[in-house]
Amino acid sequence: MRKKLRKILLFFGLGLLLLLAWIGYNTGYIWRDYLSGPPVRFRENREIVVGLYPRGAPVAAVFTSDDLSAVTPLEVVERLRVLLRELEVRGTFFVIPNHLGQYPLSAGSPTVKMLEQLRRDGHEIAQHGWAHYSEKNRGRSVKMGAEMAYLSEEEQYQIIRRGRDLLTGLGFPPRGHRSPCFSGNRRTFRALDRLGFLYGSDLDLPPTTPKTLLLPSLPRRLMYPYHPDGLNLLEITSQTDPTVRPKKTLKIFRRYRKRGGVFAFLTHFPQISEPGNLARLERIIKFLREEGVWFCPMAELSEWWLARAEVDFQTGREGETLIIRWVNPSPYPLNDLEITIKDPDMKFFRLLPGEGKEPRQGEIPPSRSILVDI
Repeated sequence: MRKKLRKILLFFGLGLLLLLAWIGYNTGYIWRDYLSGPPVRFRENREIVVGLYPRGAPVAAVFTSDDLSAVTPLEVVERLRVLLRELEVRGTFFVIPNHLGQYPLSAGSPTVKMLEQLRRDGHEIAQHGWAHYSEKNRGRSVKMGAEMAYLSEEEQYQIIRRGRDLLTGLGFPPRGHRSPCFSGNRRTFRALDRLGFLYGSDLDLPPTTPKTLLLPSLPRRLMYPYHPDGLNLLEITSQTDPTVRPKKTLKIFRRYRKRGGVFAFLTHFPQISEPGNLARLERIIKFLREEGVWFCPMAELSEWWLARAEVDFQTGREGETLIIRWVNPSPYPLNDLEITIKDPDMKFFRLLPGEGKEPRQGEIPPSRSILVDI
């Protein structure tokens, strides 16, 4: 009897260990960033610390809004546009090129004129699928709006290209893409990469559900941008809607701020334009401002991240002068990058930016920090 019980307990224990290992494997993308930190080539050495974001901002924040289309009431867009202008926030609007396959954007239309105004305000116009609808979803356990869910890579390639061509023809060549209902997958990544998109924002922060824990998941980063499957495409995970889940929004943001993450929050038309939602959005933006975030559109963030991840530094000493050299293999610049000098014995700095650029030198300020353009 005891032998039988020991065997049962042994099998039970082994099964439990295997289950925990499987859960750990499937949720590795959730805790990986907390353990490893930002995946950049250089963060600090014994002499300097280099900031992750411009002017030493502790965290990046990206306001995004989905579902702007030819049928969106323009008065609701205008209410949001005015608020963002007053708050001096530039964000990214993910636009549906041909809503439900029946309402395409057209040249000279009031909606296109509104897009032009948003761009003049400094906002980015990006792409939100093609129609925000797929007939292939009928009878399946997904929303009809989850456009990419069951499409092949070639089907996704064709409809994304069609949407990109439409937006480009209207004067808004998109550099970024978000899959409707966050229905993106590996096929989406490959299609976007083939089309030369700078970035995608095709997945959102997953809930911890039995599906998340037990079913094989996409290997992805949550807190920092990443290259899926070794592609050139940069993927940026989105978090939550602060007008729907304000407490969850603040909870996630505080975690991200501690680790220098990218906090990409989203809203949707037409709900965002309701007075209560606009008031909640205003409160969260003002709070983020007080926390010293760097607000920027997603394309600007993508360029920064691609450069920041690859830039490398070397330091040396000549008496009381700290010599700083760097290499930036990216085509994108890093303006107002903060370098903090740790060694209190250093009195002067000399920056050697590389061939063809003038060196810079001076006295280290009391703040021990200098701003450079790389």
